[in-house]
Amino acid sequence: MCFRYRPKDVAEVDLDALNMRIGQALLEDGRVYVGTTRYGGRVAFRPAIVNWRTSEADVDLITDVIRELGTRALVAA
Repeated sequence: MCFRYRPKDVAEVDLDALNMRIGQALLEDGRVYVGTTRYGGRVAFRPAIVNWRTSEADVDLITDVIRELGTRALVAA
């Protein structure tokens, strides 16, 4: 499963750079680890959920943190 942070008010041409900034912020933040990749030529997040103990709350945390860091990246831009 791959996905992108894609707020409505950001132009398509700016999304790769935004998602790369969020990817870097994720590494620095440390609450979750999600790698970035290129999927269909676009920068996307690719979580690898392989631990059998991973809960729905853990997966929800991934999206919550990405949204939070995405909002911060937009404010800082």
